[in-house]
Amino acid sequence: MARVYLDEDVSVLLGQLLQAREIDTLTARDAGMLGKSDKEHLRKASELQRILVTHNRSDFEELYSIFLQEELRHSGIIVLTRRRDVYLSASRLTNFLYHHSSLDDQLWYL
Repeated sequence: MARVYLDEDVSVLLGQLLQAREIDTLTARDAGMLGKSDKEHLRKASELQRILVTHNRSDFEELYSIFLQEELRHSGIIVLTRRRDVYLSASRLTNFLYHHSSLDDQLWYL
């Protein structure tokens, strides 16, 4: 099963919902990463071999391009559409993760 890292832009509630669905989830808060740059979040997720989940499309698209150009590895990025219903987001993300255990060096939009 995939392991995920939620950057600080993603609700901690989403992390709790994923954990309840048996998804190995680490939040930026729990990792002591609040206030860090997006690049630091991506590096941390990569170090921990976790897929980074964010709502921050534009910054992570840019970071994805930089990582490609510099041939840097990461465990994957999922840009999750911000929804009012966090339960729906948890359900969609869980379903996706059940079918995609590895997203190495990929960028996905949900």
